[in-house]
Amino acid sequence: MSTTPLLKVEDLSVSFRTDNGLVRAVDRVSFEVFPGEVLGVVGESGCGKSVTAMSLLRLIPQPPGRIDEGRAWFAGRDLLAMPVEELRAIRGRDISMIFQEPMTALSPLHRIGRQLVETQQFHRQVDRATAWRIGEEWLRKVGIPDASERMYAYPYELSGGMRQRVMIAMALMLEPKLIIADEPTTALDVTIQAQILALLREMKNRDTAVMLITHNLGVVWEMCTRMMVMYASEIVESGPVDQVFARPGHPYTEALLRANPALAEPGGTLDTIPGQVPSPLGYPVGCRFRERCAYAREECATRHPELEGFGHQSVRCVLARQRLAAPSGEIMR
Repeated sequence: MSTTPLLKVEDLSVSFRTDNGLVRAVDRVSFEVFPGEVLGVVGESGCGKSVTAMSLLRLIPQPPGRIDEGRAWFAGRDLLAMPVEELRAIRGRDISMIFQEPMTALSPLHRIGRQLVETQQFHRQVDRATAWRIGEEWLRKVGIPDASERMYAYPYELSGGMRQRVMIAMALMLEPKLIIADEPTTALDVTIQAQILALLREMKNRDTAVMLITHNLGVVWEMCTRMMVMYASEIVESGPVDQVFARPGHPYTEALLRANPALAEPGGTLDTIPGQVPSPLGYPVGCRFRERCAYAREECATRHPELEGFGHQSVRCVLARQRLAAPSGEIMR
């Protein structure tokens, strides 16, 4: 794998102005994605995962949204500073996004075939017949039956799962350098989910990078080389998947792993995470996970920890050094 990042995000901060005040949706987030790797992004709903992804392509509505600061270097150029006309040429061709809700991304007024053809012709020198054939071929690849007929369908005539597969076909068919996949398999059954993950794995083998946003830690274990955990608009942990799973440095990561059915012991009980994510209208002064943390100390109420590196892992916790140094499986108290 290349040692030069394809995407390097530095101190990305995004906010939304609401009737109730300013919402900090993304708070000084920094990370890298390398060619040929799959980066898993996990965390509860409302932690900033999707806003981070959409901000990279400047797809958040402005207003009420606003990118307050940050840089997003892609192939040597800042996505957040370049003219919109240049960014449009990159969207789809070099960076494709699979949206969580395909009905908001597909035009309800145009047939599926037309949308697949126009996407290709916008980015490639290809005639309509060839683009139609490629679109139909990709519908088959993502498991849509009667693909030739579905090319003439409108999005509302398809089920949610089939619309999601159309979005996935549209994102993959241009063979981009980076795929941002926001819960790409949520609406799909297990068989089709496995098929889509196999396609993403095939793209990875072609040196395409994937940023995979998901709640499914089983998928992260199967697909990803590295992962980053987001909580309350910021990154609380990142590192190689095997290391983070074996020895989570942040109590939130540990709690997510213990609450995941795919990773539970057969016949065992699942843990739950008490409480809820604090409101982004006013995060607490100290650690944002303190109220839900089993290991919280007095200093956690006043000290907001920085994301600190420990070898290949980075953790935002005052106990990170002790937790990572403890024998595997030992609980810090």
